[in-house]
Amino acid sequence: MNCQEARNRMPDLLRDGLGAAEAEAAREHLHSCPACWQEWSELHEIWTRLGLVPEEQPGPQLRREFYRRLEASRREAPAASRLPWRERLRRLLPDLRTAAQMLRPAVPAMRLAAAALVVAIGFAAGFSVGSGRGNGGRVEGLSREVDRLQQQVSLSLLAQPSASARLQGLSLTSRTSAPEPALLQALLDTLDNDPSVNVRLSAVDALYLFSDREEVRSALASSLSRQTSPLVQIALIDLMVSLKEKRAAAALKKLLADGKTFPEVRQRAQSGISQIL
Repeated sequence: MNCQEARNRMPDLLRDGLGAAEAEAAREHLHSCPACWQEWSELHEIWTRLGLVPEEQPGPQLRREFYRRLEASRREAPAASRLPWRERLRRLLPDLRTAAQMLRPAVPAMRLAAAALVVAIGFAAGFSVGSGRGNGGRVEGLSREVDRLQQQVSLSLLAQPSASARLQGLSLTSRTSAPEPALLQALLDTLDNDPSVNVRLSAVDALYLFSDREEVRSALASSLSRQTSPLVQIALIDLMVSLKEKRAAAALKKLLADGKTFPEVRQRAQSGISQIL
């Protein structure tokens, strides 16, 4: 291994991102080359010092403010639904193209659903341009069909092994006006079982948009007692407080009684109980 190759591998070596053989070759070069060893020592010192910097923690009001803004956005949704068809489709199409790209490695049926949705969007755009005022019923019917196909793509993305694909599927659900039971169940399953904390956090936010449904509120309250990640626990607590959901009180009390509960979660649970009850 020469000097340039060793320097290129230093960042990966710091993060333990090299295979055993490659890491050993890089270390052998560093020990035999004074110039590379000097550069490595300086880089290693900077990396170590960065590791000592305390991680910035969001304030307790951050997520509550997020839900407040999200609620305001939801109240403005009816006005957005009155936008011209061409504008609504223009905003939707980029997300659907991204979804179709993510489904390329998937099974043919999933790729077909994504392709059908993009085709339907294109047809709807052309139809809306040429349609007159008397075609409102057909436009609304096409809108429902597009919404149904969009939900199918969301379900397909939520089933993908890639966390980024599942996040894209969650993002698409925000465009759904009337979620079908299968989609709601998939969102709840994602919240309870997804291996990625980031995906579960996004599932909390996605489900908030449908929290006016009794079954969703009940499931969210029940999910709190099944969560093990402090970040997801805090997100659900903030959501329950935002919704003033009294059924979450039992789960909050359980968190307080559990000696393994993180201090931040315990503090948020204590504050949540006082606001819910």
